[in-house]
Amino acid sequence: MGAYRMKKYLLFLFSLLFFMQGSASVQAAGVTDQMGDFDYPDITGLAAEARDGYLFVEIDFAESLDGEDCAGAVFIDTDRNLKTGYNDGNGADYVYSFNVMSIIYSDPIISVTLNDDMVSEDTLSISGNQLYIAIPLSMLGNDDGDMDLFVASHTDLVKALFFDRAPDYGVLNTRTGKVSIPLQAGELEGSFQDRPGDSEGSDITGIDTWVHDGVFDILVTYRNSVDSGGSFYGEDLNGWVFIDADQNIETGFTNTEQVPPSFGIDYRLDYTIGPMLGTDASLKTKNEDSELTKMGYTQTRGIPLGVPYNDAMFAVAGNQVFFRIPLEMLGSDDGKMSLVADSFTVDEALSGEMDQVPDFGEGALDTGTGRLKPLFTYTENPSAARDPTGDSTGFGYDGDDLTSVEIGYSGNIMLLKITYTELELDDGAITTVLFNTDQGATPLPEYMLVYSLYNGKLDADLFGDVDGNYGVREAGHLISMKGNTMYLSLPLEFLKDEGNMDIYVETALVPSKSDIPLTEQSREWMAGEDVKTGTGEIHINPDKFGRTIYDRAPDAGFISISKQGTVQTGQNQPVAAPEHRAAQDETGMEGANDGAQNPEQSPNPGILLAGLALLAGVFALNFRKD
Repeated sequence: MGAYRMKKYLLFLFSLLFFMQGSASVQAAGVTDQMGDFDYPDITGLAAEARDGYLFVEIDFAESLDGEDCAGAVFIDTDRNLKTGYNDGNGADYVYSFNVMSIIYSDPIISVTLNDDMVSEDTLSISGNQLYIAIPLSMLGNDDGDMDLFVASHTDLVKALFFDRAPDYGVLNTRTGKVSIPLQAGELEGSFQDRPGDSEGSDITGIDTWVHDGVFDILVTYRNSVDSGGSFYGEDLNGWVFIDADQNIETGFTNTEQVPPSFGIDYRLDYTIGPMLGTDASLKTKNEDSELTKMGYTQTRGIPLGVPYNDAMFAVAGNQVFFRIPLEMLGSDDGKMSLVADSFTVDEALSGEMDQVPDFGEGALDTGTGRLKPLFTYTENPSAARDPTGDSTGFGYDGDDLTSVEIGYSGNIMLLKITYTELELDDGAITTVLFNTDQGATPLPEYMLVYSLYNGKLDADLFGDVDGNYGVREAGHLISMKGNTMYLSLPLEFLKDEGNMDIYVETALVPSKSDIPLTEQSREWMAGEDVKTGTGEIHINPDKFGRTIYDRAPDAGFISISKQGTVQTGQNQPVAAPEHRAAQDETGMEGANDGAQNPEQSPNPGILLAGLALLAGVFALNFRKD
């Protein structure tokens, strides 16, 4: 019976939900709610007022509640401030949650909580089709009685992803009895149709979005039904909806893995459908309250959707998946966002396949214009520096042998394309991009971007001036990997520069010992070194700077780049034998014209600084938790 009611409700929801505007009519003491917009319990009226030291709430239903189960919540915003609240995304300082379970030949079992603390069941009573709530104002911070609220009803035991809401949009003020929408945005509509048949079990064919009445609606349509076990083949289905709420690459905690990175994802809707994983959804975003985030290393948090946490909705019916997200949960957004959806079944996840809409490499749906927002492209001609293959001390193993660096601009975004002989998800090498933004006025690089594939996870950190102090800025959302190439999109704002600077790239493995497969070439190159042969592995002693594998591009000097596209590079040196490479690695940081430094003197301070950045990068990558 419950499944029938759910399906009946969802089918009705999809046909009417997007087009119901202003369905609530204001009365002197409350608001009426459209009958038939929910199966059971269907709210038809709401009234609330504060008097005699109590908040009184009366909820009318289409059917009698006697002998029936019902549940719901009253979300109360006492300070009428959307930026404060007990839970995320609705501004409610207090959430009064109730559950009524009918018992044959006995009184119903009533449980009531206020902000998760048990309160007396005497605060709630039922008579026919009406539910009455009386909450002492002393339990609401001794409020003056001028507050905003809305209510939700459902029959789920723990939380509800589908529910009836009154008023349908906005809040009811207890003093005036009027309905208002605290966060109003212009009405927007977007749609993107994807080619059917480009995925097996999780084939998305379209995305539709609506912004109205303070909410953001998303409808994802699949080629096959997804509500009876996850997919057409009965597999559990997973999905992500990436949301760049401010359409700004500078912010966010991840990207869409397209190249170059073009969207700083501020929020990600994660959902599952199926018998094994269950049907559920949550919203992932940056955890601004985390101590590590305050230190510059981004931490994330997941926000569950649905009552009693918030009034966000997730519904599945036939071949469609629906979300309704209050704009408050998206940072009080204006509704103009960039959106990408990924979907995959369990089998597809194991094979690394998924369906991305818009297709990988095409960009994102712009909800403000309803059109495709493309990826970054060069606005000036890029410049490239080639590096000899096989000239690293690691002899071309994963992540150690640089082959080229390409740099250009897309407006005020620097695009870097760094290519290696070989890359794997477990290479362990750490690459540092060094930026001398004053082009030699001071001996040290002002900024360093450190990135690594660590335990199969790609992360990056930018070291330098952060808000006037030397610090770190997590930059994982600014980098993507494709094949043997890393792509970076770096806002010039992060470098406090107009775009004229000197750049070079180093890759190294910091630990004092590294297991590298033994080959005939490595035996030949390591002649005279302390080499331990074993079961196909060797241990290479670190060089004089504590590095066990190392390459630099360019081998000497730097790449000098400007927004106008003029580039100069240091003279690349021929591949040197190991006994000569230490001197080569010390080649002038300020340009090839300065000549090689004396190999007997101390390491260049820029290299020491890079080493500190590498060590800091290792620390960050070790202790950062998703």
